[in-house]
Amino acid sequence: MNRMLNGQILFALLLAGLNTIYASQVLQMDPPFASGEPGPAFLPSILCVFLYLAMARILITEFRAGTGERSGSPTSEHIPNIRIAGPLVATGLTVLFIVGFFYLGYLVSAFLYTFLIALFFNYERSGAWRSSALFAAIVAFGVTVFGWLFFVKVFELYLPVWEF
Repeated sequence: MNRMLNGQILFALLLAGLNTIYASQVLQMDPPFASGEPGPAFLPSILCVFLYLAMARILITEFRAGTGERSGSPTSEHIPNIRIAGPLVATGLTVLFIVGFFYLGYLVSAFLYTFLIALFFNYERSGAWRSSALFAAIVAFGVTVFGWLFFVKVFELYLPVWEF
């Protein structure tokens, strides 16, 4: 049994526990469409379902894989110590996004956050700065515009913008 518990499986189980705690709080809110419109529990409910599906996929993939095929420690030819650097970069950029959201507004902070995350992980995979930056810019533009349209047009929620 110990051979089956690798980092991916432990991560998925930890996420399942934390997501269950989060979901228990969401269940205490009004149902997402209690008033006929998406309420405060709508997006958290979608997030919980998505996380459970992602965790199920991780677990199924890891349990189906043979011992030699299982995910080991992540490695990168281009970024040393990716096992530590990856989570630190993602966490640091997320903190900067939250702070930037307050000062810079949605458009600037979402674009920068998405661009930097995509740049980091594309460079980690390919090692090519130019193509990674181009791909990151395209992804950042698409995610930022889609996010803006999603909140403003679908839910009529106006996000803060950078005011000079």
